[in-house]
Amino acid sequence: MKKTFLFPTCFRKIGWIISIVTLLYFVIGVIFFADKFDFNFKMPAIVGLEKIYNLIPEKDYFVLAKTSFMATLFPVLMIIGLVFIAFSKEKNEDEYVSKIRERALVWSVLVTCVVLILAILLIYGFDAFYVFWFDFLFFLLLFVIKFRIDIFRFNRSTKKNEE
Repeated sequence: MKKTFLFPTCFRKIGWIISIVTLLYFVIGVIFFADKFDFNFKMPAIVGLEKIYNLIPEKDYFVLAKTSFMATLFPVLMIIGLVFIAFSKEKNEDEYVSKIRERALVWSVLVTCVVLILAILLIYGFDAFYVFWFDFLFFLLLFVIKFRIDIFRFNRSTKKNEE
């Protein structure tokens, strides 16, 4: 069997914890606190767009830029959590599970590309920036859902065959 670059099995639980806590923070904040739940802080940045004069952004390099949790940490934490979930070894990782993982990965890439093409053609302006930004989260989420469903179906079919 070829060497695979997957995280140990325990990373899946860590990924679920990170993803669920981050998502709960987002959902509870949106439902109960509307715009007041997002907090601002300064973070090191290579390029910061602090001010805009006459529709031309003034760029500052190597600065502490003002940002918010939803713009910075939410996507980072979700990506970390979903990567841990998606690319952790199964308890019984074999060649067939690798094949299921590969098929789910290809399917997710194709669906994400279709969505991205539609977004490029149909969404313009600053909203397009958000769509492109969350596209990778969408890809990881699709992959996790497709892979977990396929693994569930595989495990269910092997149990039926054993009976």
